[in-house]
Parts: sequence; structure tokens; C-alpha cells
Amino acid sequence: MTIMVDDTRVVTLESGTLTLKIQNDASIDELCGFAARANPKRGFLIVSKVLGRHLPAAPAAMRGSMDQLGAMLPAELPQPVAFLGMAETATALGQGVFAAYRRNNPDVSALYLQTSRQRVDGSTIIATFEEGHSHATSHLVQIADEQLIALARSARTLVIIDDECSTGHTFIGGAEAMMAALPNLERIETCCLTDWSGQAYCTAMPLPTTGHAILRGAMNWEKNPDQVPPQLASTSNGVGTAPATGMGSRSGLLDPECAFRAPVEPKAGERILVLGDGEHSYEALLIAEEIEAKGGIAAVQCITRTPALLGHAMENVSHFDDAYGSGAPCHLYNILDHQPDRIIITAEIAGEQVRQAKAAVAALGKDIPIEMVLCAYHSAEEK
Repeated sequence: MTIMVDDTRVVTLESGTLTLKIQNDASIDELCGFAARANPKRGFLIVSKVLGRHLPAAPAAMRGSMDQLGAMLPAELPQPVAFLGMAETATALGQGVFAAYRRNNPDVSALYLQTSRQRVDGSTIIATFEEGHSHATSHLVQIADEQLIALARSARTLVIIDDECSTGHTFIGGAEAMMAALPNLERIETCCLTDWSGQAYCTAMPLPTTGHAILRGAMNWEKNPDQVPPQLASTSNGVGTAPATGMGSRSGLLDPECAFRAPVEPKAGERILVLGDGEHSYEALLIAEEIEAKGGIAAVQCITRTPALLGHAMENVSHFDDAYGSGAPCHLYNILDHQPDRIIITAEIAGEQVRQAKAAVAALGKDIPIEMVLCAYHSAEEK
């Protein structure tokens, strides 16, 4: 049950009661829904409608939120500026904010990094940290190129991008870990779609910090004492292996990337759901934008490690194996919400995604064409 009184939203979940007080004029209904996590560490989930992960998101809404956050960042930040997108949920958002900032400030020296749960062969791990409330706690920050390592170590500003901020503890942990790797940092900027912390975490950050968010508010969580705590799979924090031709964003970028892949040709008005796979999600947005430019109607979602209970924003769930070999259970929620005529899985590594997606659709009583677009970012020899 959800109740809205003036600027306060009360959400009753199986796991407890979430009370949210909105502090700016952003529309909560346009930005997010809610669900209960299948996680004993944290019982609630803010389910973004513009992230392109648990709910289908229109590419224009995704790009719009990225551009909005990118425009909030000052042009005169101390350079170089290192951007850090948070795995797995904010990898597309992070690269999109980086793309917006680069477009707005082409002369600024900047690079993009992301945290990862996949190991990149031949890269140097420059930082690690733990995200205590998560189902997958460990974050790796790795760089493959020595010149990019040097640029990162000279960075004077760090921009951390995540989808949602409840307490700010993840921002603090990431900032503290990156301080050791980037010794010349002078300031930190944070970006997220929704920030419920009141930005109280900023005073605990290791450097002067400014937070940016589309929706700002305050949160109170009351756990349901009668709920039997759900258990996480023992492999939830498993580390996988990135393919040799995989994303460059896991090991450092100077510019936003796009894959070498086959083009997608939609029919006029064809409704196509584009599925990213875990951290490989920015290319799903690019494919969705390509589809819409050619007359199709696209939406983006992702196969994800996030464990959630059914109800509220989560109408149904399908289960997938992790193609990266980590053993972590993966899920896909609300697969038919876009009412797709066709489903495209954009992947950097081929596993059982198509077969398992077909089984998921069949279990819901539908027969929809499903195909894979396999993406590469460089040759194995280049890596």
C-alpha cells in the first residue's frame, strides 16, 4: 500500500514501512516505484523508472536524466576530473553522465572509470571497497592502460555516480577507497537520481563534497519485526571474468564508448525491449536510441543481480545464470511491461540468455521473438 499526503509518501512493504518526505519539486511518480528487497541487510528497494534496469525505461527518459545530472556539475571543477560509475546498477547512468559532461565541457581533461564485479585480465586494480547493505558487496576499480593510470592518479576532482542514495555510506566508502588511489584529489562531487540522505553524508566525506540529485528528500525505514528475513545466495558476491573483447569502461575511458555490433532494423511502430546484461547496459541505451531513430518504439531493461520480492513495482521475475561465470544468481523483472513485439538482448558474452529469456516469456503465456546482439569493443589482441 502507498499513501501520499502533501509531500510525504508512506509505502508499506512486506519487509517494513518506508516513509519518504520530498524536499524539492521533482515528481516522485515519474522517477520511481518501490519494492521489498530479498535481502536481510536492507528491506526496501527504490525502483527507478528512468534507469532502465528493473522497469522498462524510455530511452529519452534515460538520456534526459543523464543530461540533467551532467548539467548540474560545474564546468570549472579542478582538472583532471575522474568519473566513477557504480556497479552494477549505475554503469549506464555513470557513462551517460560522463557523456553529458564531456559534451558540455569538451576542453576539460576527464576520464571515466566504473566499479565492477568482473575481473579484467591484464588490468591493475587501483581500489577496492565494500558496500555493506548490498547483495553483492565487493567493488573493484581497475585500469588497463598505464597512461590512464597516470591520468587517474593526477585527478583533482572525483565524481561518483550512483542511482540512489539512502544514507550516503556507499559514497563515503567509495571516496575513501579512491583517495588512496588518487592522491591529488581536492574535491568530490556525487550524482544520483534520488537522494534520501538529506546530504548529511557530505560532512563525513574525506574531502569537500557537493551532492547533486534530481529528487531530494528524507527517509525513515521501519523494519517489519514479523518478517522472516530472506537469505541471500552464497554466490551473490561472486566475481566473474570479463571477456577479452569486453567493455572498455571497466578499465578506463577517455570518451563514452560504443560497441562494434550488427545494426538493429525495426519495423515502423515495432515495440522492442532492449535488455542489457548486468554491467553491460550503456550499449542497450544506444541500441534503443537507434531503434527509435529508425521508427521503432523502444524501452530498456537489464538482467540484474538484484534480489527482490514480488509485489508493488515487481510484478513478476525470471531467473538467469550469470554469463560471466561468477555463479551469482541473476534476475529479470517485469519482462512484458513494455508489451514488446520483439526482445533484443545486448551482450558482450554469449551464454544462456536467449534460451532463458524464451523460457521466461513462455512461462508468462507469450511467444515473442528473442534475439541477441553480440557486442565487442576491441579485438582480443588489442587487449
